[in-house]
Amino acid sequence: MGRFFAALRRYFDFFFLRRSEDVRNAADQQFTGSVEGIQAAYAVDRDRLSKDFRSLQEAVAQVLTIAEDKKIQLERLSDEEQHLQVQLNGAINAAERAQASGDTEEYAKAKAAYVRYQARMTEIDADQARLSTEVANLETSMKGHMSRLTALQAELDKLPQEEAETIADYVSAKQIIELNNRLMNAYDSLQEGPSSVVRAEVRKMSAQARITEQLAGTDVKLQDQQYAQLGREMEGEDSLEAVLAARRAEREGGTVSAAPTEREASAPDAGPAADPPAAGSPPERPQI
Repeated sequence: MGRFFAALRRYFDFFFLRRSEDVRNAADQQFTGSVEGIQAAYAVDRDRLSKDFRSLQEAVAQVLTIAEDKKIQLERLSDEEQHLQVQLNGAINAAERAQASGDTEEYAKAKAAYVRYQARMTEIDADQARLSTEVANLETSMKGHMSRLTALQAELDKLPQEEAETIADYVSAKQIIELNNRLMNAYDSLQEGPSSVVRAEVRKMSAQARITEQLAGTDVKLQDQQYAQLGREMEGEDSLEAVLAARRAEREGGTVSAAPTEREASAPDAGPAADPPAAGSPPERPQI
């Protein structure tokens, strides 16, 4: 049972992980699928930055107020210290007079006032040191807050320009993608359309035509015609040679034998040479 419940828990864990990923992708698609989504995304960032800017601005204002209050306290303590110093001097003078006159009661009063003034001045010194340290720390902190405030202001100022550039890039990229898809779809349609079938059939017929030409070259009747043509050409050549030889013999005034043709001279089984034909008579047909 333990393995069953572990497997069941694993199934539901993975199921919800997958669904959460689908939900996250769907949420991102709301901002990345259109120009309106991009504008909405920048509007969300602008609202968030504006909220952070206002919160930080209020915090900086509060820190400034606290720092100013402490500085006012320092001024008041400084004024009180100066007034106490005057009173302390007066108590000292009164004590000197009472001591000179021997008035113990007046001396005791002056001494008590001196002690009270001195104690208060000691407290004022401690308060001034504490407040000065706090004001210095607040001013140091203020520099960091003001830097962050300035950075937020700069981000807010550049968001409209960045939004316009992002939308322009998105539209340009989307148009290029759509154009490429159209070109690819047109190419696929051209490959799969009727024209592709026509081209394939023409290539097939061209191949068949080349094959039939090769087969036609081996036909017996065509071979007979080719050999007959070659024979007629050879007859014409042999007759011309015989006529030329006879005419040479007539001019020389003697009877000469016509020169045998190359075919007759080269024939291995040829018999004795025949008598030369009379002038003007056709020569003997060569044997093949």
